[in-house]
Order: sequence, then structure tokens, then C-alpha cells
Amino acid sequence: MRELELRRHAERAKEADALSPEGRTHAESVGRTLPTDFGLVFVSPAKRAAETVAWFLRGSGQPVPSHGVVAGLASEAEDRWRAAGKAAGSSRIDDVMSVDPRLVADESARLAAVIRNELFAHIPNGMKGLAVGHSPLIEAGVYGLLNVVVEPLRECEGVHLTMDEQDEIRLQELRLPNEEA
Repeated sequence: MRELELRRHAERAKEADALSPEGRTHAESVGRTLPTDFGLVFVSPAKRAAETVAWFLRGSGQPVPSHGVVAGLASEAEDRWRAAGKAAGSSRIDDVMSVDPRLVADESARLAAVIRNELFAHIPNGMKGLAVGHSPLIEAGVYGLLNVVVEPLRECEGVHLTMDEQDEIRLQELRLPNEEA
């Protein structure tokens, strides 16, 4: 069995690929609630994702495990996602799909492959990984893997995926109390 926590980055600074002071505080606070036995850490190429992981680990007290940047956790279609979400009035996957079904189909399949082939494939049996990426890409990856619509994730929220010996995946949403989000 392999486990993966896939979380959205913390609050970003306006007009910068960096966390805001509130984002750093929030990520450290959430980190205090995280497991301390992640064997691997993955981040998107965005600076805010790496900063979120650093603050999560600082909060948890866990030393930095093996880690890597996974380009596939980002999207070359970011502007298209933004436009479709705006047109849909929501970043919820099924709402975006009603506006741009090809975007959701293509990106969900791509992100599901990234989760299986670039994340789970590197987590040894019996270990846990932590990945920090972006919304709605995390939700799109879950949709591609499981055909399940996850409500849009707030900053530092995520999903816990467990892959069993038959490569079947189970999903648990990781929601924060309203006062923490």
C-alpha cells in the first residue's frame, strides 16, 4: 500500500509567485497537524508550492525528505482554466466541464497519469508521499483517476489517496475547519 497527500498551496502574495505572510503562517499551522513520516515530497514548479511544503515541514517538525519538482503538477493551459472557471462562475470541475469539456477531459487524463506515473510510481510500498500543487488541477487529477468531483479546495486543503496492491485508489478529502481556511 502506498499513500499520497496531495494539497493545494497556501495563500499567495498578490502579483507574485510567493506565499503571503498569512500563507506562511497558515501553512505552518496546518503543518502542525500533518503526519511526520513522509518519505517523499513533490512540488509543482511554482515557488509558492515549494514554500508551502517548507512551512508544512517546519510546522510538523519533520526534516526534509527526498524531494523533487514535478512539472506535470502545473498546467500549460492555466489561462484556459482561468477563462473557463470565470465563464462557468466556479472552479468546480463539472461546472468548468460545461464550458470547456475538452480542457477537462485532456487535463484530467494528463493529471491522472502524472499522479500514477510520476508520484505513486516513486513512492515505495508502505510509504507516504506529500505533493503540493494547485486548484483546480488537484481536483481534475482526482476526476481523471476516479471519476469523482471534489468540491474546490481552499488553500492548504487536499486529498489523501491510498493505492493498494492491486493499484486501486481510495480517496479521502482533507478539509480544514472554517476558522483555519
